Amino acid sequence: MSHFRKIPRTVVILVVLAAFGMARAPFENRLGHDLIDTKMVIPPPGMTVLDQMGQSALMATLGGLRPLVASFMSLRGYENFSEKNWDELHQTYQVITALEPREEYHWVNAIWHLGINATANMELDTKLPEFERKRRFFNYAQQAIEFADRGTDQIPDSVEIRKQVAEVYREKLKDWSNAAKTYGEIKELDGAPQYAERFHGYFLAKVPGREREAYDYLKGLYDEGEDQRLPTLIYEVRRLEEILKIPYPERIPEADPDRNRGRPKKPKSKPLPGGVIIP
Repeated sequence: MSHFRKIPRTVVILVVLAAFGMARAPFENRLGHDLIDTKMVIPPPGMTVLDQMGQSALMATLGGLRPLVASFMSLRGYENFSEKNWDELHQTYQVITALEPREEYHWVNAIWHLGINATANMELDTKLPEFERKRRFFNYAQQAIEFADRGTDQIPDSVEIRKQVAEVYREKLKDWSNAAKTYGEIKELDGAPQYAERFHGYFLAKVPGREREAYDYLKGLYDEGEDQRLPTLIYEVRRLEEILKIPYPERIPEADPDRNRGRPKKPKSKPLPGGVIIP
């Protein structure tokens, strides 16, 4: 009887392996429609009620094989990336994130590929007309943002997902408002990098009409002390002081008196016998 209990699992493994080795495309198409457990993930945008029917049965059949299938699909995603097949890559990561919605790196990879790599490819691909390159550029960037939104729904405290989409806002879309907002979210999370609180202020300062808010925030960081008084922060505070016409007595000093306070002075070099000097 124990052998009979093992047959269904063995058959499933063989079917999965055969599907990827011999009939990969039909299997992937089926996965694209069916491999989402309604209790675990949010269906991809545009998915109809009919698309969602029958998902539970298929997911139950895969059971513990979902990480294995997700690994195969990740190889497929790398192949899509190598071939610059961005539309296929988008579909591949729809399936991967449905299979393992709690794995942070799947979401991060999807955002990176679509928001950074695909958009960079559109910036450089001179074979396409300019209007089509721009259309695809913004389409891939938006797909990356959608992955970020769904990823943070699944993993609300993820720093890495937010860091990756902040890069899309910052480097690709020049969307300073959303970049500032995202870094503002990051700085409140456990494990956030220290630069997140400064970046929140830097990008806030680029948003028209929010200069005073940015100044008050960055000046507050400056007032915290030496650790925050980095050259970029000082430059931004002084730039905002000029824009806002802050009275001179209220401005930060030209020379920061705290920067060298308490540091030991470098001893003067003394000659050794024979005239040798140690610097």
